Amino acid sequence: MGQRSEAEGDRAVMEVGREVGAVTQAAAILRAVAGARDALGVTAIARAAGVSPSTTLNILRTLVHEGFVTLAPDTKTYRLGLGLLEVARPLLNRSDVELLQPGLQQVATEFEATTSVWQVAPDDKALLLGRIVPASGIHIEFRLATRIPAYAGAIGRAVAAAGHAAGGLPRATLRTRFGTIRWHVPVPFETYLTEVEAGVERGYALDIGHLIRGVTSVASALCDRTGRPRLVVAAHLFQGQLGEERLEALGLSLRGLVETAQPAMFGVVEAPAARRRR
Repeated sequence: MGQRSEAEGDRAVMEVGREVGAVTQAAAILRAVAGARDALGVTAIARAAGVSPSTTLNILRTLVHEGFVTLAPDTKTYRLGLGLLEVARPLLNRSDVELLQPGLQQVATEFEATTSVWQVAPDDKALLLGRIVPASGIHIEFRLATRIPAYAGAIGRAVAAAGHAAGGLPRATLRTRFGTIRWHVPVPFETYLTEVEAGVERGYALDIGHLIRGVTSVASALCDRTGRPRLVVAAHLFQGQLGEERLEALGLSLRGLVETAQPAMFGVVEAPAARRRR
């Protein structure tokens, strides 16, 4: 007595961190309401959220009670409520870098890489807004406010991939902008174009020692509602520091950060590249 079997212990461990179905459904319902231009009824919300109408109605009643959703009694339709502002207020005045910092810090620590946030400027430049260095003593360093051509390196491939996925970047335009880039190790345009197309499929882009000799960079772009790339998150490390599998894991981590942050920051459900892969 007083001792649990090994199976019971394993089951207890497995249950730690399990998703709570009601919370997951409530989140889906809130996203469905937030993603609609007009107020929606229960049936439309249930369909968009992938939740049964009866469950949707019960959850909506709770969300209304908490102030997260409002009900129009005459039309029986729902909109987001002011209660969400109470919860989100601490985030409202934070910069893009602050919003992305937790995810970038995690990537920097896991892969011992310098991570960065770049703004895609209208003058075809990318501006460094912020960077996080790993705890290890030796790392890649960039000065804040560094500017590079918007189509250079991994950052540029990510920008070009986003533009290509959105259908707004003619090949001739890309070739012209590519011709202005100074590479430490030159790369043929056809190779660059193939790597941009690979970035569309993967959701992240790579530059292995071309823009800066000896430096490998991985990047993924955050786009606005029109598909225009607005920000790029990137990681930078010494060439050869990671093997192929770990480099892929790094790229997937950045893609995951984008897919999480983009809807919250720009109101986009998923990245164009992610839609293309499906």
